[in-house]
Amino acid sequence: MLEVSGKEVIPSDAHLSFKPFIKFLREQLQKKDSVKNELLGFVLSKFESFGNIEEEIKLADLPKYKELLDLLYVVLTNVTQNEEQIYWGLSVPVSPIMFYGSHLFYQLLEEANVQDIENGLDDDDYKDFLNSRLEHVYGSILKQFYHFELTRKRKLIRNIKKSQTDITRHYRIKLNTDFIEIKAKGTLPKIETETLLTLTLADDAFDQLQKILPLQIFSFTGFTILTVADVTHEFALETIRNSIVKNQTHTGNYEFPDIVKALKELTGSKAIEFNILPLFRVNGKLVEDMKTYTRSIMFSSALKKSLTDMVCIHMIEKSLLSPELFYYSDLDKEVPLYEEAAKILQDEGIKSYCLFPIFYNKKLIGAVEAFSREKGLMDEHMLSLMESARDLLAQLMYNSLTTLEAEIDTVIKDKFTRLQPSVEWKFIDVAWRYLQHKKNIDNSQETILEEIAFNQVYPLYGAVDIRNSTIERNSALLKDNTIQFEILIDVLKKLKEKTGFGLLDEKIYSATKWLNIISGHDQNFNQQVKLTDFLDNNIQPFLIGFTENNTELKAEAAVYFEAINEKNGIAHEHRRKLESSMTKVIAAVNNYFDQLKNEIQKAYPCYFEKFRTDGVEYDIYIGQSISPDIPYSDIYLKNLRLLQLTSMATITRKTHALLPHLSNPVETTQLIFIHTQPIDILFRNDEKRFDVEGAYNIRYHIIKKRIDKVHLKDSDERLTQPGKIAMVYFSEKEASEYISYIKYLQSDNILTDDLEKLELEELSGVSGLKALRVGVNLVSNLP
Repeated sequence: MLEVSGKEVIPSDAHLSFKPFIKFLREQLQKKDSVKNELLGFVLSKFESFGNIEEEIKLADLPKYKELLDLLYVVLTNVTQNEEQIYWGLSVPVSPIMFYGSHLFYQLLEEANVQDIENGLDDDDYKDFLNSRLEHVYGSILKQFYHFELTRKRKLIRNIKKSQTDITRHYRIKLNTDFIEIKAKGTLPKIETETLLTLTLADDAFDQLQKILPLQIFSFTGFTILTVADVTHEFALETIRNSIVKNQTHTGNYEFPDIVKALKELTGSKAIEFNILPLFRVNGKLVEDMKTYTRSIMFSSALKKSLTDMVCIHMIEKSLLSPELFYYSDLDKEVPLYEEAAKILQDEGIKSYCLFPIFYNKKLIGAVEAFSREKGLMDEHMLSLMESARDLLAQLMYNSLTTLEAEIDTVIKDKFTRLQPSVEWKFIDVAWRYLQHKKNIDNSQETILEEIAFNQVYPLYGAVDIRNSTIERNSALLKDNTIQFEILIDVLKKLKEKTGFGLLDEKIYSATKWLNIISGHDQNFNQQVKLTDFLDNNIQPFLIGFTENNTELKAEAAVYFEAINEKNGIAHEHRRKLESSMTKVIAAVNNYFDQLKNEIQKAYPCYFEKFRTDGVEYDIYIGQSISPDIPYSDIYLKNLRLLQLTSMATITRKTHALLPHLSNPVETTQLIFIHTQPIDILFRNDEKRFDVEGAYNIRYHIIKKRIDKVHLKDSDERLTQPGKIAMVYFSEKEASEYISYIKYLQSDNILTDDLEKLELEELSGVSGLKALRVGVNLVSNLP
């Protein structure tokens, strides 16, 4: 707890006293045969030698208790700690008033007070700080008087800008209230445990608690112990992690100011500059546009010297693509490995430089450039701090590179994807009128493209999905992890037998512990992250380093490394088989839909668009506005609906027929949304695709996106099931047409005689949904 200047933190009836501590000493001395009794007895005698020591102590009288305060420090801290390196202090209970502390603690307190006087705490920081304080206070009150433990533990943090470095450091403050006696001044209100649980989980929990249990009805006697830890390293890594979660990268701007700030905090120096340099490749080749690298001090300086792009690319190949660390602690003294690059840096006044390579899945994907115009700031310690952020920086750069790939893909779709013939005429008309209008106006006027819309078209929606794809993936991962750990444990045991190396026992223990967790199917996302970290950053480096200089040991370890090879290793076999099976199924569905797309155009032009998910979804639109020159009739819509149902039956049979040829027998589910009313669709220029238009039409779009995992009413059963076709509708009128098609297909032995009429659970904003579900004859010959 650091003092907040000019603001009342928590009003309370608080008194400094040694009485709770003395009570603690006496209770401990009642325990017989304690090895601490002699020490505690000595401490108690020292306190009791002062008259009236259990009474309230005035702050003005503290100097005469200096001997006792020093004794408290010795007893309550670890005697092995260097007092010049510990942040430790004592304060009046529930108060910002500090009355004793280590030299380092008071130095930190002074820096915090200076910062607050100069800058102040903004409202959000102050509110968060106050809530953290209140949580600790009310945590003690609720535990003592209501036997209720707070489940949410807020960390008490202060951020302080160090005047020497101008870098913000982050400190976690731990409050020990063991030596505070809390008394209620009257009868406390009765509060049920359920009420407290609900209350303490609310966002305004402490505002409500102050109304129900105001601090003024309690008195606090004793003292608080404060321990402060520098957690800047944790904060810096968390900043990088949050940047990854936000995923706000885009091509042309990869400066990452938050990451640079975090790296400066991590290394503790504002004079060290950082640049994040993803290594962009197009078609597997390093991009030659040097503007991509102008964030780098080295390459931007090279451009200033009018070096050709090819010269600079050669420099990048020699530095970025080298697996060795490109590092100079003092460019004035060291003999440079790459003289041309070093000369460029020296001309820019750079005294020390580092190009820190970043790998993802053993592939170089970029680097972090660090440099300083001051000597003595970059050393092995700085490199080790950067090493701790390597995995996070790798994920950040990987996301940047995949964003570039996605943007290239978007351009390809935007500029090169051919429009479907059924609607292309509309785009040609609009483009022609746009060009004609542009010719007939002066340059000062803006030419606006007309909206491309098709009104009163009938929608047909269908979805073919891989059944339980997430569950299947998790199951495959579980099986592969089990195999990997069994092989790992066997390898570690053989290494132990051959060498007797003691640390191998710890590795075997940790690996066995993970295997037990996996075998118990007790895994979640966080555990999988920790498991991956254990394997990649603990086991793998250990095996490589331990066996590096011994051919026999390296051969033993090779068994493990061969097993984890993604392409052919046994520890990836289940995932490979699953992905191979899913790919085959989706490919078969896609191929069929590509054929269907051409087939349905023969009767009457319509718009067909499919989307890849864990399966394949599609939208079909048909109506007079799509093909105004061809007279439209409902018979074309009826024909298309029958074709939709027939095609779903065909897909069901095709994917079922694939099962014997799949290494993992994945199944598909088939879903149709029946909507008999026409809607309007509009081409979205920003998304380059058609979407529904108008409130009623948007409702149709929302419903079709929510029904893929719908359950039967009052049941845990999913509507969609393998071997069946599910059709969702609202009114019996909508269903009747499809029932007639079902009966026809049943008579033709395509569908089975098991039609079900079902009511569905209510979805968010959607009620009254019903469904038809019918089985597909899976044994008859395919059409």
